Amino acid sequence: MRNDTLPSNLNLDISTTQRIQRQIDLGHQQDPAAVIAYAMMLLDIEEDWLGCPRTPTPAAQVLH
Repeated sequence: MRNDTLPSNLNLDISTTQRIQRQIDLGHQQDPAAVIAYAMMLLDIEEDWLGCPRTPTPAAQVLH
């Protein structure tokens, strides 16, 4: 994957920002990147369960 396809900063709506901060405040994740990585892992699991075809992606780290 090319690293230049995403901006270094993402503009998020206030609701999403608050949801990410809540996960950090609850101690579920350490930082915004970990919250997003965990959400992407869950999306991968859901797509696998549903049998959605997709292009191969690098294995996500499991973050606890």
